[in-house]
Amino acid sequence: MKIIRSFSQLSKDDVISAGGKGAALGEMTRAGISVPPGFVILSSAFEKFLNETGLNVEINSIFNLINHKEIHTIENASEKIKALILKAKIPQDISKEIQKSFKKLAAKYVAVRSSATAEDSASAAWAGELESYLNTTEKNLLENIKRCWASLFTPRAIFYRFEKNLNKSKISVAVVVQKMVESEKSGVAFSVHPVTQDQNQLVIEAGFGLGEAIVSGQVTPDNYVVEKKPRKIINKNINIQSQGLYRGKGGGTKWCDISKKQGKKQVLSDKEILELSNIIIRIEKHYNFPCDIEWAMEKGKFYIVQSRPITTLSNKVQKQSIYKKVFTRDFSLPMLQVWYKGEAYDKKPWSNKQQEFLPYIVFVREDDTVKSYYDPRGVDWIKNHIKESIKLNRNFLNKLEKEVSAKLKPIQPIYEKELALSKKELLGFIKNFEIAYPWVEAMWWLCEMSDEELGNLNISPIKKLREKTTKLSAGTDVVVRKSLMKIFPKIKNFVHVLTIKEIKTENFPKLKELKARDKGFIFTQNHLYVGKSVEEIEKEYNILLEREEIDKNVNKIKGVAAYSGIVRGRVRRVMGHKQIYSIQKGEILVSPMTMPDFLPAMKKAAAFVTDEGGMTCHAAIVAREIKKPCVVGTKNATKILKDGDLVEVDANNGVVRILK
Repeated sequence: MKIIRSFSQLSKDDVISAGGKGAALGEMTRAGISVPPGFVILSSAFEKFLNETGLNVEINSIFNLINHKEIHTIENASEKIKALILKAKIPQDISKEIQKSFKKLAAKYVAVRSSATAEDSASAAWAGELESYLNTTEKNLLENIKRCWASLFTPRAIFYRFEKNLNKSKISVAVVVQKMVESEKSGVAFSVHPVTQDQNQLVIEAGFGLGEAIVSGQVTPDNYVVEKKPRKIINKNINIQSQGLYRGKGGGTKWCDISKKQGKKQVLSDKEILELSNIIIRIEKHYNFPCDIEWAMEKGKFYIVQSRPITTLSNKVQKQSIYKKVFTRDFSLPMLQVWYKGEAYDKKPWSNKQQEFLPYIVFVREDDTVKSYYDPRGVDWIKNHIKESIKLNRNFLNKLEKEVSAKLKPIQPIYEKELALSKKELLGFIKNFEIAYPWVEAMWWLCEMSDEELGNLNISPIKKLREKTTKLSAGTDVVVRKSLMKIFPKIKNFVHVLTIKEIKTENFPKLKELKARDKGFIFTQNHLYVGKSVEEIEKEYNILLEREEIDKNVNKIKGVAAYSGIVRGRVRRVMGHKQIYSIQKGEILVSPMTMPDFLPAMKKAAAFVTDEGGMTCHAAIVAREIKKPCVVGTKNATKILKDGDLVEVDANNGVVRILK
C-alpha cells in the first residue's frame, strides 16, 4: 500500500488520497507552476495508523456520543480523541517512509499542513479548520504530523463536519510536507474579485514575512485590485505594517518588529503585482474556475503554496458591497448633509457624470461620535473620473486649483477664525460650503492618488493648496455649532442634530426626538434614520459596514509614538464634544481623533491616545506643542479601554499598557 507520494506524482484527481491541498500542489507542480518541492503522506497512512493502534474503534464510539447542538459534547469528544492520537506511537514502517522522504527533500525546514480528503472541493472548504505547522525540523516532524492528524478532530473541525452534513461521510486526512519558503513577502490572492464578483478583476493581498499572519487576521495587508483585460492595476490600498511573522532560530515562528520606514512601503512593487497577476491568471486558466491562492516570495521569486476553488461565489454577480470605515469624528448633522450632497452629487461639476455606486457614504452616530463608511467602488469611480477629466482637459488641474481657491474664498476666513454667525450668515456659509464641496472633494481624492495612478503627473500646486485647507472640516463644524448655540440657546445641547431644513424653518422636532437623534442615527441617501439598527439599514440597502471584532482581553495596545514620554493615569474617553469638560487633570485622554475644540481637555490631560491619525494629525501636533506623551493610530483604543482604567502610556515605544 502506497503511503507517500511526491508532488510530481499527484494530480487534481487524487483528492481522495492526498486531500484538496495535496492534490492541488501536485496539479500545479505538473502544470509547471512554481511550487516549493514536497511530498504528501496519504490518507491511507492515517487509516493504517488508526487500524494498527486500534484507535479507530475508540474514536467511532466517542463520535457516536456527539450532539452537535450541544457544544460541550463536541468539546469533550475532541479532547478525548486528540489525546488518544497524540499519545499513540506511529508504526515503524510509516515513520521510516516519512523520514526517508524528508531526507530526499534536503530541506532543513518544512511546512507541515493538514489536507482533509473532503477539503477544498467546490462544495466544502476546510480552510482554517485544520492545522499547519511552519518551520518544522526533522526533530519535531513526526510529532507535528500527529498533530495534523489530530486536527481532524478539533472542536471547530467536528462542528464544521456536522454543519456541512459530512458527519456520515468518510473523511480522512493527508499531510503535506513542503520545503519552507523563507518569505520576505507573502499573501493571498483571488482570481475573481471576492466582493464584487467581477470576473475581470483579481485581488492580491500582500504583507511582509510569512503569510500565516495574514490568513490568521493578525496583520492588515496591502490590497491591490488588478483588471485582467486590459492588464492594469486599478486600485491600491497600502497599510502600515509594524510587525511580521518570521522563522525562529530553532524552527517555529516568531513575531519581529518591522522598521517604520519599511512598514510604510508598498509591499509589492507595481512590476511585482503584474508579475504575480500573470501567475494567478495562469492558474485560473489551468483549472478553469476561480481560485483562492496563497503565495510567497523568496529572493525575488514567487512561489505558490496553495490553490483552492473560491467556494463563496454565486452564479449571479453579487451586489452587496463592504463599506470601509474612513474616520470617526463628532461632526454635526448639518455638516454631514453638506458632505453627503457634495460627495454623492448626482452629477459632478468637474465631470458631468453621475455617481454609479449609491449609497456612496453611510454616516452612523453612536457612542457620542460619528463613524463614516464609504463604498470602495464609489471611491474608485471618483478617482477614475478624475483621471478621465485630466485626460480630456489638459487645463483640468489649473481649473481645479482656481475653482477650489475661488469657492473657498467666502468661507475660509470664517472657518479659520471659528466665528459665530447670525442665522442669515450661517445659511449663506452652509450654501457656499455646499457649492465648494465637490471641487474640494476632487482635490482631496487627487492628493490620495499614487504617482503610478497619476502617471507621474506633477500635482504639487494642488498638494500645497490642500495643505492650506487642513482646518476646513473641523473649522466648518465649529462655526456651525457655535452659531447654532448662539441662535437657538434654548436647545443648545441638541443643535448638532438639527437638519439644515429645520434650521431654515425653525420647525424643530420635539425634545424626545432630539434626544433620540443625539443617542444615535444613521444618515445616508439624504435620509435620516432614527431608531433603526445598523443591521436593518444593511438589509435595506444590501450593503455591509466594516465592523471590527475587538479582543477586549488584551493588556497592551500598539500605536505610533507622536511625542515621547511615559505617563501613568486613569482613562477618560473623549468620544465627542459632550466629554470635553468631563476630563480631570492628570487623566489620559482617549479619543478616536482629537479636533481643535478638544484643546481644553488636552490641556488637562497627562497624555493622549487616539484610534486614528499619524505623525501630522491634530493630536500629534498639539502633543508636540504642549510637550505631552502621545500615541496615535492604535485603531481600537476607544473600544478596548474604559473610563477609569489605569494605564501606562509608553510613548517612547508607541505602547499603551493596561495596568488595572
